[in-house]
Amino acid sequence: MSIIRPLFLIWYAIGLALMLTVGVPSALSFSNGLFLVFFTVYALSIESKLEKSPRAMYGRALAVGILTFVIERIGVVTGFPFGGYAYTPILGIRFVGVPLTIALAWVGILTIAVLLSASSTRLGRAFETGCWTVLLDLVLDPVAHARQFWLWGEGAGMTFYGVPLQNFVSWFLIAASASLLYPLRHVPTDIRREAARLMQLMLLMFGLLALREGLTAAFAIALAGIAGMEGAFRHAARNEQRLV
Repeated sequence: MSIIRPLFLIWYAIGLALMLTVGVPSALSFSNGLFLVFFTVYALSIESKLEKSPRAMYGRALAVGILTFVIERIGVVTGFPFGGYAYTPILGIRFVGVPLTIALAWVGILTIAVLLSASSTRLGRAFETGCWTVLLDLVLDPVAHARQFWLWGEGAGMTFYGVPLQNFVSWFLIAASASLLYPLRHVPTDIRREAARLMQLMLLMFGLLALREGLTAAFAIALAGIAGMEGAFRHAARNEQRLV
């Protein structure tokens, strides 16, 4: 999977440039969903450096994908647990109202969040994973709503740029719970660094898009998240050096 990193970065750079300027041409509308595919494959390629059994890694990814797809389907139909919402065609092929790429996105985000979490206990890692995931969603969801990747219903109570607050609580609980499917293991500095850079790229992209859409608080969260992640990574790296 060595080709996935440059492929992702090229797709990322071109896509971001288009979205910040002239927009994505209709002929390239498939690129939004494909970006999520590249993101997830890249995230799994980082995890694969730790995994002795590729079958176990892909089996876990499949389980997470199915689990989150089912939750998304329930959410689209009932409004629980995220709040009332519906997907538009922007993210590609939908099955029973849910884009297939959404399950992939959950796999990628969870994989990176787990790799970033430095706790030595499952419960501690679950808490950290939930926090990293919500950090990204605080920037991602307002942008996705503004750009109509998915649309939130009316009467959602308290919201953050139109996104119900219960959505962020649900993201935390789902991510924290799903992290328990991953083995508890030491993540070397170089792998955590690559995971951090990928998450920072996602925060940067959605942060810049938030700024373009006038979502200044989401942009500020993205900047704070990038800086905080860098500090957390450097702190973990220093601790690892002390133990060597």
